[in-house]
Amino acid sequence: MIDAQGKLFGRVNILDLLLLLVVFVSMTGVVLARTGNAGVNQVLKGEGTAEIDLFFRGSMADPGMFKVGDKTFITIRNQPHASLKIVSVKVTPRMITMPAPGGVKAYPDPSEPYGKDVVLTLREKAQFTDDAVIMGGQKIKVGVPIEIEGFKYRLRGSIVDVRVVEQPKL
Repeated sequence: MIDAQGKLFGRVNILDLLLLLVVFVSMTGVVLARTGNAGVNQVLKGEGTAEIDLFFRGSMADPGMFKVGDKTFITIRNQPHASLKIVSVKVTPRMITMPAPGGVKAYPDPSEPYGKDVVLTLREKAQFTDDAVIMGGQKIKVGVPIEIEGFKYRLRGSIVDVRVVEQPKL
C-alpha cells in the first residue's frame, strides 16, 4: 500500500493526505462554531419566545415610522441577524432639566426639535441557556450594542431589558 517513497498506492503522498484531512476537519469545526451548531460553548435548556427592549436616541422628523406589527432588521454586535416583529413603541421628545420653583422640571429640548428617545420592544423565538438568551447565535444581555434598520432609518442603540415570554420547551 505505501511504497518506499511514502506514497499511498504509488500516487498520493501520505503526508499531503493527512494535511488535507486536518484542514478539512478544522474548517468544518470553524463553520459549525460560527453557525452556533457546534454545541461546545453552550448547553441549551430549551427554546421559547423572548422579548427585548431597545433604547435609541436620535434625530427624526417622523417618529411614526415605527409601527406595531411591522418588522425591523437587526444587527447584533456587528453581525447581521434577522427581521423581528415590533411589539410596542414608545417615543418621547428629548428632555432637559431646568430649575423651577420647588425643584427641577423636565422640558423638551429646544435646541433639538427633532431629538427623540425611542424604546422599541421586539419579539422572537430564542434559545435559553443557564446564563443567557440566545438569538441568532448571539448571547442577548442588557447593554449589548444593537442596530436596527428599515426603509427610512438606521439607528444604533443598546438593549435595556430581556424578558422570557413563553417558557422554554425541551
